[in-house]
Amino acid sequence: MKTDFDLMISFRTPSGFKRCAQYFLGTDRKFAESVFQQLTGHEDHTGQAVLHLDLVESSSGLPLRLRTLCCKLSELSDNCALVTKELFRQQAIRDESHPIEKRGS
Repeated sequence: MKTDFDLMISFRTPSGFKRCAQYFLGTDRKFAESVFQQLTGHEDHTGQAVLHLDLVESSSGLPLRLRTLCCKLSELSDNCALVTKELFRQQAIRDESHPIEKRGS
């Protein structure tokens, strides 16, 4: 059974939270959790947070929220940069033992 991990970004509206972005973190739980642990924010015990970051595990199409982090807009900007950097590092940068093939070869 395939399990996917996503980072869902949502904001509070008068009718509840609305998703505004989603990062696909892949199928590696360890990677997804390590990225989430690096994010800046706080747990909202008062229920007043405006922005939420949710780590979501989906198995057989059924989503399960694993953790939630609340942040300010400035923190969201930093968090998006961090997630993009980590995804790029994981997907695009290969170590020297696995060189990237040249196009057309």
